[in-house]
Amino acid sequence: MFDSVRIRLTLWYAGVLALSLIAFALVIYYAAGNIFHERQDESLRSTAQTVASAYLEELAETHSQSTAGKVVLAEITFPNRYVQLSDNAGNPLAASANLSGATIAIPSPVFTDARARGFSHASVNGLRVTVVPLSSDQTLGYAIVAEPLSVIEDGLRELRRDLFAGVLLVLLLASAGGYFLARKSLAPIASMNSQTQRISAENLSARLDVTNSRDELGHLATTINDLLTRLENAFKEQQRFIADASHELRTPLAVLRGETEVALGKGRTVEEYQQSLSLIQDEAERLSRIVEDLFILARQPISTRAALNKERVSLNDAVRDCARAAQVLAFRKGVRLKLENDSPSIALNGDEDLIKRMLLNLLDNAVKYTPAGGEISLALLRQNGNAEIVVRDTGIGIPTEAQPRVFDRFYRVDKARTRTMGGAGLGLSIAQWIVEVHGGSINLASTPGHGSTFTIVLPMTA
Repeated sequence: MFDSVRIRLTLWYAGVLALSLIAFALVIYYAAGNIFHERQDESLRSTAQTVASAYLEELAETHSQSTAGKVVLAEITFPNRYVQLSDNAGNPLAASANLSGATIAIPSPVFTDARARGFSHASVNGLRVTVVPLSSDQTLGYAIVAEPLSVIEDGLRELRRDLFAGVLLVLLLASAGGYFLARKSLAPIASMNSQTQRISAENLSARLDVTNSRDELGHLATTINDLLTRLENAFKEQQRFIADASHELRTPLAVLRGETEVALGKGRTVEEYQQSLSLIQDEAERLSRIVEDLFILARQPISTRAALNKERVSLNDAVRDCARAAQVLAFRKGVRLKLENDSPSIALNGDEDLIKRMLLNLLDNAVKYTPAGGEISLALLRQNGNAEIVVRDTGIGIPTEAQPRVFDRFYRVDKARTRTMGGAGLGLSIAQWIVEVHGGSINLASTPGHGSTFTIVLPMTA
């Protein structure tokens, strides 16, 4: 029951509202009680003054205190109120008929307060009593008017009952309304939940409905849709990566298996075995390169700049070492490699092995696609506070329509030709990743038939 957000919201709303209503009811109750008592005291004082005035008029005619008191109390009656006349000593002179011969015992301090202030109020034996002097010179005695406290208590009891019923009714109605509003407000979330449950790896293209893109729920639905888009793209990329990797691995494995079966099918000469082993060696080396490249690419989704094996790297030394290694490949193919590394010391914080791998990939591609007699240049220079590495060749170039995709995994402009050259379409993808995790950028400029130029920009260490 309490696992439901609607129920919890309704209970929280009802609890806060209940506390507010109870506090409001208590304020109303105590304020009303004070008003009731003040009005009772004012009414009793007014009655006592009326009795005193009538007594003085009657005394002027009869010249007898006892006679005047009896006449006044006989003529003036007050329902639910008791009236008593006393002398200065507090002794009863006359009393209203509803007292039935009883007297109201008034403590001496009450008379003293009445003489000082002109009136006095007190609670005596369940009665609210008001004492007023009969004359201004305070020589004739006192008019005493009393009323049961139960009159006020009955009114407060009715007020308590009304407040209790009102608070309970308002709380019930408000809770029902709160539950309705919570249910209506959370309905889009319930809809998103049901829609999300129907989304799986097979239908990642499904999206949540966005009823109002300007409110919080609309923002949430938009964010979830953006997340689904990223997941769909990542899932498609993963599927494509697995399919391409499987395709690349299938060919050398098929060659290895086929050549092994042929070699073992019947007896052969030493020369034939050597040819078979040579082919197996070439395919094994190609398979090793693909596996190594896949291992590097597998780091891409989780690797960040902070996860690199950072150290101070001298780009001058790295470029020089890579040029020396690529010189061997260029010499075998009859390609001239020129190094332009006259810049002062250039350094950065990064992974030296990855940087060299990036440079060797670019140089290896340049050697592969540059015909004999061509030229490759490798230059390192400073540019606008950054280190700039330029790999330029006079090779076959890259078609304009293929240039935006050359950094994609397993993409090859001419699959048949690159397969014979041992390529798997991973070198440029790896190079781009290495540059990006070092905070740099790589750009391509190529003209078909005239060669290609790769420009790498890396931030230098201050």
